[in-house]
Amino acid sequence: MEFLRTALEEFDPKLMKRSKLVEVEGTSLIDNTAENLDLLRNFKAQPNDLLICTYPKAGTTWMQEIVDMVQHGGNKQKCARGPIYKRIPFIDLFPMKPVSSGEISSWRQWERFSLP
Repeated sequence: MEFLRTALEEFDPKLMKRSKLVEVEGTSLIDNTAENLDLLRNFKAQPNDLLICTYPKAGTTWMQEIVDMVQHGGNKQKCARGPIYKRIPFIDLFPMKPVSSGEISSWRQWERFSLP
């Protein structure tokens, strides 16, 4: 129940708007991704980062859950520590805010995206 309470507290109704497709350099992207494309282009992966890359609507969230479960040795409690979008960020929908290298937290090793 705590998980649901946390999710409701953090809910942002603006995120519920239906995304529009826009064309960027010959590729269709959702508007939020297009607006943040410079941040995404400047993303610098770290040597220990694991990027989960799939086609849109091809099981990316399921793959995140599998990777998280493998990483935590099948420990269900560790995998239930929060919603998947917090455990493994989806950087092309909700780009990460820039941080200095000393502020990068442990979740930084995984990123998820569905860019072409």
